[in-house]
Amino acid sequence: MRWSIRAQVVALVGLVLLAAMGVYLALATRIVTSDKEASVYDVNALVAGTVAEQISRTVQGIADKLRYFGQEYEATPGEAEKRARSLFTADEAVLSLEVFRRGEGGYERTFLFVDQARLAALNLTADDLTEARKRAPPPLDAVAQAGVVLQNASLAPDLALVRLSTATADGKAVVIADLRPEWLLSTVSTSQVYRVFLVDALGRVLAHPDAARVINHEDLSALPVVKNALGGKGSRGAEEYASDGQERLAAWARVEAGGGAVVVEVPRDEVFKATRELTRRSLLFAVGVVGIALALAVAMGRRLTRPLLKLQKQMAVVSAGEYGVAVAVDGPAEIRAVGQAFNNMSQELVRRADEIQRTHSQLVQSEKLSAVGELAASVAHEVKNPMVGIVGFSQLGLESKDLAELHEYFKLIEQDAFRANKILQSLLEFSRPPEMELELLGVNEVVNGSLQLCRHQLQMQGVKVESALAEELPPIKGNSNQLRQVLLNLMLNAGQAMENSPTKQLKVTTTALENGSVEIRVADSGPGIPEDVRGQLFKPFFTTKRRGQGTGLGLSVSRSIIEGHRGNIRLDSEPGKGATFVIRIPRATPSREILLAKAGGGLTGR
Repeated sequence: MRWSIRAQVVALVGLVLLAAMGVYLALATRIVTSDKEASVYDVNALVAGTVAEQISRTVQGIADKLRYFGQEYEATPGEAEKRARSLFTADEAVLSLEVFRRGEGGYERTFLFVDQARLAALNLTADDLTEARKRAPPPLDAVAQAGVVLQNASLAPDLALVRLSTATADGKAVVIADLRPEWLLSTVSTSQVYRVFLVDALGRVLAHPDAARVINHEDLSALPVVKNALGGKGSRGAEEYASDGQERLAAWARVEAGGGAVVVEVPRDEVFKATRELTRRSLLFAVGVVGIALALAVAMGRRLTRPLLKLQKQMAVVSAGEYGVAVAVDGPAEIRAVGQAFNNMSQELVRRADEIQRTHSQLVQSEKLSAVGELAASVAHEVKNPMVGIVGFSQLGLESKDLAELHEYFKLIEQDAFRANKILQSLLEFSRPPEMELELLGVNEVVNGSLQLCRHQLQMQGVKVESALAEELPPIKGNSNQLRQVLLNLMLNAGQAMENSPTKQLKVTTTALENGSVEIRVADSGPGIPEDVRGQLFKPFFTTKRRGQGTGLGLSVSRSIIEGHRGNIRLDSEPGKGATFVIRIPRATPSREILLAKAGGGLTGR
């Protein structure tokens, strides 16, 4: 007996849902009975790692500010109080600031600044901070060795205080800040189940949901999880132990900046309670979902008819990428409505595809015009020089009565005019809206054209520009305007990255690879790009520049252009060793036209 479509749909949906729910419940039961502890360990480890990274970044950020203050203090001591007030304004957590200078007899405090207004708002006085320093003096020698040290400087009965100490780069001074504890306590807030706390390198509480443990400097070094966190070899781990009369599952992660560790724990009973509730609700959910799905399948199956097959075939055509296809609108009212909706969708896909293409072109053009704006001053200066020559030689020509001398002046005027025209022509060609036509190109000509546009701009920034272009490079097929846009973006970015570098050097090289591709390298001597930034560098709208100085589209558009040339772009960088962008584009497919072009010498590297 042949089943109807309606019966097949109902049977299929019922079987699939029953099978899916059965498998789900079987897996859930297995997890509850055998792997529930492992899943909790994973959650604990994830929370511990995330909190540890957050605290580390926060500590490192304040430590960097303190080191910078220490360096500036050494250079200009008279400006110390002004800089201290700026630091206090930038960071509301800071209550006091001290600088200890290493001398022959040990460390001596050379600077102290306390924000009296901020202390008064917290109902504290400078005497409270002084007493806290006496009770918990800063470990100056340990700071010089460790670089950054976190310390619980709280004072009973109600003064919760965290002290952050860091050494300057030369190790001759230690800068210390007393901080409000909220900047750490906010990261270790607890829930009804999980408890998160932070200990220092000796196992004493730095931050805890129970404020009394912080103020009393409670020592938790005897807890197995704290002992393993501080004494183990790994940076993360898990532990099961008893605390406060309860069995607990815990995980820990070390805080790289300042030492110490984050501990996340949950009572074992709560773990099993949650999993039991999950199983019960999963059964109810499964029954409800299967019942609702079967009812909906029966209702929808009654409306299915054979015209759906025709609609399915046309949908396959559209899914293959052929937009704009229309289907015949016939059959019952429901099918006619679906067919009309499909036709509308097909037309909308055509419109949106065109809109996306236009938007992409506009993004490319906007990035290009942004580069033109940065180059405007440089180009104006470049054109000014030949114009001065033209005016000067013209004035000399007016005063001269010797025909030979006049010819010489005219020749010099012509040379300067050609020079100015060449500069302006390059800028006009670059700023022209993009054309997608591809042509045979010589890579070195594209690189030289880009250098001509931005060399003066970089030199005004103090950047030394070098180029090493290989000879006899194979030609490529591409769009010179778009490739110049990519190179200009990379060169201008490099100039901005080296703004505070002691050595400012930009080197552009071209090389022919063994596989026939051409490689372009743009290398700078800047500070390099941090590892956590590299993975996001080519994402649209991601930028490390200050607000108003970049759209975050330059590198994203550049990668799109290079991939459109069947090439690829990557970044090689190490902190402190500069950054190198490597572009590889395949050579043009050998053909009679390319061979003729190479024979004419129009595409070879120079």
